[in-house]
Amino acid sequence: MCNIDHLLSRQHAIAEQCAEPLPIPKFNTYCICNLRGGIGKTSLSFNLSYLADNVLAVDTCPQGNLSYFYNPNYFNSRTSTYDMLLPYFMPGFGKASHVAQRIEATNHFFNGHNAFYIPSTDMLYNFASTMSFAFSQASALTGAQQQQLIDTMLFSLRSEIRRELAETSTQKCLIDTSPFFAGATHLAWHATDALIVPVRTDQQSINSLSLLLQSLSNPASPFLRIMPSNNHIPKIQLVVLTHCGWSTRAGARHQPNQQTRVYLEQVRDLVARYITHFTTSIPENHIVLLDDFLGSGRISTAQSKPINLLTAGESATIQRVRVEVNSSVEKIKNQLLFINNSIW
Repeated sequence: MCNIDHLLSRQHAIAEQCAEPLPIPKFNTYCICNLRGGIGKTSLSFNLSYLADNVLAVDTCPQGNLSYFYNPNYFNSRTSTYDMLLPYFMPGFGKASHVAQRIEATNHFFNGHNAFYIPSTDMLYNFASTMSFAFSQASALTGAQQQQLIDTMLFSLRSEIRRELAETSTQKCLIDTSPFFAGATHLAWHATDALIVPVRTDQQSINSLSLLLQSLSNPASPFLRIMPSNNHIPKIQLVVLTHCGWSTRAGARHQPNQQTRVYLEQVRDLVARYITHFTTSIPENHIVLLDDFLGSGRISTAQSKPINLLTAGESATIQRVRVEVNSSVEKIKNQLLFINNSIW
């Protein structure tokens, strides 16, 4: 059985809810990232935060879509991710505490879940320039003092997340990121135990995956040019191929269509080529497929409702168009549950 066939056989088992979790190490903190927008980062973060127990979700994307899912009035929050980080780069500002907010207070679908979030703000759009100025000032220092200041800044988000985990009595953390490396995404890579990389079934997303892998490999990349004293480089836990389509041939159960198969082969080749950046040495351990959410995704987004709570036949009117959840939602639930059970 060739490598891609092994992946497809496992996807069939996932759809039938009989697949064993992936044989990969488990961590407490994951960063959901890829250097491109519209590929499913926030949708994956939102749905995994619902499935996880005792979780802290951190929104580092200035667009604030994840924050909106938890609270449509998040922008009125007194303290945000930006406020947590600013004192590390502009001395004189007091450090924040108890920033995280309980999700069930503003999203009733999370009732009974021990889940918190740290909201975003559009001020994060300007944060990259603040970081750049602070790093240039640090470069004027010498020796141990310079490295100590760089460590403090690079690990600022990690320090704040650890404090908030303790204050909320949560053990797990998901960090949603922007499509751009500079700014809070840079800090998220240093705050995480491992990366989860969504990749849409299109060539631009494959190119973005390649760019991300090069950023972890090339000494000239913006990420590797400024490093902490322990040379921390995050490993990749999973590549999640999103928006997958499936064959409609008679008898072709859970078989991908040609477009999905082409991109799956490219992803597998890239993972194999850069396998030293993954948490095991077996490429097939790190690739999973996720269906195109279609109507389920539109309803989930419009209602800030996790996919796991949707049922086939459920419908809603979105922008004057009637949208319905089809039977594929059960397969999507199984795929999300498989990812959840493999990482925690």
